[in-house]
Amino acid sequence: MLIDKNGKIGGKVSVIDLFAVIIVVVAVIGITFRFVSVPSKSARQRVKLSYVVEINGVRDFTVNALNKRGKVIDPKQKCLIGEITEVSSQQQTMEQFDSNGNMVYAEVPDKYSVEVTILSDGKESESGYFVGNDTVLSVGSDISIATKYVNSSGKVKKIEEIK
Repeated sequence: MLIDKNGKIGGKVSVIDLFAVIIVVVAVIGITFRFVSVPSKSARQRVKLSYVVEINGVRDFTVNALNKRGKVIDPKQKCLIGEITEVSSQQQTMEQFDSNGNMVYAEVPDKYSVEVTILSDGKESESGYFVGNDTVLSVGSDISIATKYVNSSGKVKKIEEIK
């Protein structure tokens, strides 16, 4: 028989010692996979991006400040994320019921919806687009922007790669 009456394999190694060695080996392998970084399979490629940020509910002061254009930074990471190339605004509307119970759109006084087009040098990988110091850029995501004149935040509405 392989295991003798003292619980040793071949009379030399204890079964408990063998299990302890196996547990240590498995733990070392697990820690290695968890904490040692593996180079990313998706190489990042530099691309020129144009993206549109929609900002809702702003006053005319913000619209005027954005119309001055200029460089845009990410206020959280303090890095350049592009330059404003176009600004369009319209009176903000909201859904309301009229006196007959019908849904209508009514203008919100002194509030505007703004679409800001930003041109940027970015990176593309399998997981998406990145600008600045790896600020993630995806349609529908929230983004904070800051210019020399104003800070604001909105949603990314559209992303285009410029060839």
